[in-house]
Amino acid sequence: MTSQDFKLYENIFIETNLQSTDYDGVIVILYPQEKNIRLPRHISSFIDKISLLDKHINTVATVWNCDYVSGGRLILSPTGKITPYHDVKVIREAAKKGMQRALDAGMKKPLLVVENVVDFPDGQLVCILGALEAFYVPLQIRERQECRNFIRIGLHAEEKETEAFERIVRNAIALERARIFTRDIAGGDPERMSPARIVEYVKNSFAEDSNITINVIDDDEVIAKDYPLLAAVNRAANHVDRHKARVVEIEYKSSNPNRVTETLMLVGKGVTYDTGGADIKISGKMAGMSRDKCGAAAVAGFLKTCSILKPPHLKVIGVLCLCRNSVGSDSYVSDELIVSRGGKTVRVTNTDAEGRLAMADSLFKLSELAGKELNPHIYTIATLTGHARACYGNYSAAMDNHSARATSHSSKLQFSGSRVGEGFEVSVVRSEDLAVNVGKCKGDDLVQYDTDAKCRNHQLAAGFLIKVGGLEDKNIKFTHLDIAGAAGIPPEEPTAVPLLSLCHLHKVLL
Repeated sequence: MTSQDFKLYENIFIETNLQSTDYDGVIVILYPQEKNIRLPRHISSFIDKISLLDKHINTVATVWNCDYVSGGRLILSPTGKITPYHDVKVIREAAKKGMQRALDAGMKKPLLVVENVVDFPDGQLVCILGALEAFYVPLQIRERQECRNFIRIGLHAEEKETEAFERIVRNAIALERARIFTRDIAGGDPERMSPARIVEYVKNSFAEDSNITINVIDDDEVIAKDYPLLAAVNRAANHVDRHKARVVEIEYKSSNPNRVTETLMLVGKGVTYDTGGADIKISGKMAGMSRDKCGAAAVAGFLKTCSILKPPHLKVIGVLCLCRNSVGSDSYVSDELIVSRGGKTVRVTNTDAEGRLAMADSLFKLSELAGKELNPHIYTIATLTGHARACYGNYSAAMDNHSARATSHSSKLQFSGSRVGEGFEVSVVRSEDLAVNVGKCKGDDLVQYDTDAKCRNHQLAAGFLIKVGGLEDKNIKFTHLDIAGAAGIPPEEPTAVPLLSLCHLHKVLL
């Protein structure tokens, strides 16, 4: 079973009748009274009565016997207090918890009431996406057994708003399909989602889309010649065919090229397992390193969204840099000098800083191609540094080069993130973040990582990418996204960030 078999979207219906016989329970998100959310009178009256019985309804999701709703069961899932410091994530979390509570109660045909909250313009979209998260079943479980946990899903809207609501539902379904695809790649174990099997999975997913073309570079000699930094990272794994490095180029072209106004070029870190290499991870820190491919998964997911919604104004080129940072007799090691695709001599200083090397040569290639494209913007997306997580917790760090910063691009991305429940913190790349990457010994152009650096580690990684990617002096917009803190750490499922924010910012949605 593949992501295409997990057809969640075929079982979702818009419903205007809360007493429809098609459902076995209703989920209502409980908002603070000051938000003035007007529920149907009979439900509102019922909630007022039970609130006198149990104040707990304002803190956790609860199940009640209620004759006024479909199936005779009502689940109340509270957001809790919403302050000016909260964002739309409170709706997502309440919807997910409510839907999970419905599944735990044995519901197979839940009906979710999706209210319009004035403070959150995209709240209905986020509410639906939060609820759909509860249905995700990891790929490797789906492949072993039939495990669909629902029959149908209803989304309630008032009759007067069904036309606008239908558009929101269509967007939510498209985004969730893409997030399932992203989570499958990101969350797959190191064998199920080895480089070779990611290629197979991606090809199968896009097989029937005429707007998508895929080019896979897997020849050892070509990778050694054109992607020397990636080849170095993968050297210890290269004797195992399924773990050999692959570069996957996915291109989306608009059906009407005359309408294209922007070219997005995305490079994703796809380290299918990161042992740390010769600088091996210790003290149990290797567990969870199959998630080091979340950047590449997000790039593939963004292309999947474009494949479904087909934005006419975009051309998108995505590159998945797939490799495995293994340890062994052929490991690349600190002190090696490697000449990059752009001709820069890079001295390796820490083999556990492999992500920037994995993306570097593809980034340089795109920086050369960008000059021929209309209004290009290049992204790198990676679970790159523990420093980003240490600084910002469960939020992504966004960093612009000088050209993107002139348009306040990361701030715009941060705003889009706030609308769809993905948090970003804007980090400024300064001159010292580039300078610290300059070689220290004769003959070195760059050091992979300054081992003396005590701070600004996620910014200096962006500085390295700018320099090794040939973007230091080019007037090409570039944004580096370090999603290490936001991508999801086991046992949590992958979050698929920053898929929603990129789609919102670049107007992929209908």
